[in-house]
Amino acid sequence: MPTKRYLYGIDDRPSFAATCLLGIQHGVLALVFLVYPLAVAQELNLDSAETLGFLTACVLAIALSTALHFFRPPIGSGSLAVEIPTPIFLPTAILAGSSGGLPAIAAISLLSGLTELVFARLLRHVRALFPAEVCGIAVMMLGISIIRPGMVNAFGLSSGHDAMHLSSLIVSSATLATMAAISIFGSPRIKLLALAGGLVMGVALSSRLDLFAADAWSRIMDAPILAIPHLMVAIPHLEWSMVPLGIVMALVLSVDNIGMLVGIQRQVDPTWHKIDLRQASGGIQVSGIGDLLAGVFGGIPTGISSANVGLAHATGAVSRVVSLAVGASLLAAAFAPKIILALSLVPRPVVGAIMVYAAIYMVVSGMSLILNRILNERRIFVIGFSIVLGLSSALLPGVYDEVPVILRPILESALAVSTLSAMLLTQLFRVGAALKTSFKLELSETRNESLQEMEVNQSLRRVLVSLGADVGADKALIDRAIDITAELVAAMRIVGCVEGAVQFSARLEDARVEISLRYDGLAVPVTEPLEESSSQAVIPGSPLGHVLRLTRHVDRLAMSSHGAQQTLVLSYQS
Repeated sequence: MPTKRYLYGIDDRPSFAATCLLGIQHGVLALVFLVYPLAVAQELNLDSAETLGFLTACVLAIALSTALHFFRPPIGSGSLAVEIPTPIFLPTAILAGSSGGLPAIAAISLLSGLTELVFARLLRHVRALFPAEVCGIAVMMLGISIIRPGMVNAFGLSSGHDAMHLSSLIVSSATLATMAAISIFGSPRIKLLALAGGLVMGVALSSRLDLFAADAWSRIMDAPILAIPHLMVAIPHLEWSMVPLGIVMALVLSVDNIGMLVGIQRQVDPTWHKIDLRQASGGIQVSGIGDLLAGVFGGIPTGISSANVGLAHATGAVSRVVSLAVGASLLAAAFAPKIILALSLVPRPVVGAIMVYAAIYMVVSGMSLILNRILNERRIFVIGFSIVLGLSSALLPGVYDEVPVILRPILESALAVSTLSAMLLTQLFRVGAALKTSFKLELSETRNESLQEMEVNQSLRRVLVSLGADVGADKALIDRAIDITAELVAAMRIVGCVEGAVQFSARLEDARVEISLRYDGLAVPVTEPLEESSSQAVIPGSPLGHVLRLTRHVDRLAMSSHGAQQTLVLSYQS
């Protein structure tokens, strides 16, 4: 069983007070990302009433979809995942809104939701496109992709070419330092306040340094405390020229969500080796439902928040019950215009510090996923080239200005380019495909089991490590398969099961190793004791018990006989 690393695991039930505190904390963080639809509203020159209705629609969509994550697949992801208005759709939403207003944005949200629902159903059939290194690249590039906007906000820049503002740097640094100090040095319960502490520190300093808008306080005071959500519901109007872009960006959003769900799976299970497709499918389906809700209410598409994944790690609470609390807190916020308005006015340096905080965890988590695999020249090229290509738009601004408008949002997304490149190159080089090999091993005559085991171990390692590099197998899985097989063969040799040479056959996949042993001698009763009348039952009792105990460390095994020749198949899975 995995070692418990969190104060509250996925199926734990925190106290009511702790659940409420965590829910409010995640809810506040999710509401901070109203800056994304707010940017769309500002770009489209929406008036105050339209902006408030637009933001409220986004809050309702993320509240309901976040609550759905509590449920287990196939309904939801069964994990703590928080939906936010996704920044991935910002360029598309602005483009659609510029040509067709809010009705066009509603239509593109509905199209995205339908695309994600279809993708969720087909995910099991395209599993080969998402080996561990592709997921690792997606998680890593997701972190990298939010570094630039995070830094721009943290330094108070209007563009990437301005000089930093000292006051903004002070606020963002203090916010980040507060969150880091609480999450690193705080007790398990104090860590729950990491984001809240950083937010309070950032807002207090921002007020002291006059970083709020001049009319911010008057706008907040004029807003009612409680009110029925005022939605600017518009009849969706789809611009057909936007259909290809909407579908492609929905697929990119789905890949983004896969990366986030992999990050969540790694949080829950420290022994994670491969993607849980059922949980990923449920999570993508919830995100698709969130897009449909956004389309109905009049908001922009939703996606799983990387910042909230980082917050869950920092606070030590990954209980899925918190998803319900987050959904409830967001739903309550939809009836409180003051809260939505106040959080939409959180100074940019505070938002930037939170984004940088999330990026730190995502980059390291993605690197860990990649480096857990055995790397050879092909895999190094796939990983390195995909990352370099993804960074091209950041390193060479304007390099894609001449490409068709429909492709520009994809090519200018580091996450989209890196992930799609890794998927294509993985299939081109067949990295992650199953490989087979076979060889014959002459066992020595030594009666020393340790020496016998060492000889078999070295022979297996020379072959399987090389093959594992080609297939990208998990290091820990290869080591476990070699060690157990070597010990088992040595024990079988000592007790007299094996006579002469052993013919080894191995089949490796990224998350599975199958080793077949063909030899002359006696069968090992791996399922039930052999009848006493069988000639193969003449095996010394105590040594045989040792052999049988070793077989329990194999995930699956099968024995078959053809005359005096025996075949033992050992399967190991991560």
